[in-house]
Amino acid sequence: MTSRSDIPASVRSWQTGEGLHVDVRGLPCPEPLVTLLRLIDGGSVRERMFAHLGQEPLLLYPELDARGWRSRLVASAGDSAAGDDHVVLEIVRGTP
Repeated sequence: MTSRSDIPASVRSWQTGEGLHVDVRGLPCPEPLVTLLRLIDGGSVRERMFAHLGQEPLLLYPELDARGWRSRLVASAGDSAAGDDHVVLEIVRGTP
């Protein structure tokens, strides 16, 4: 279970039957990466979370692999010219 105190106040989060959702869109780099890795490294996420990002997090993938976590792109939508990209990444411990 994740404690709300583990998630920065500037980050929107909610729980569903699928797992924890963390919306890091709009944070300046490298805050999305740092926020997600802190949740994983701190033990706040046991098995699964869904990260909502403004773009595909290419630098996050090797960090997840090094920690034994895997990811799967669940959704990608938006118009990058308009600045409203929305990428949803499912992040799970081990193999998804």
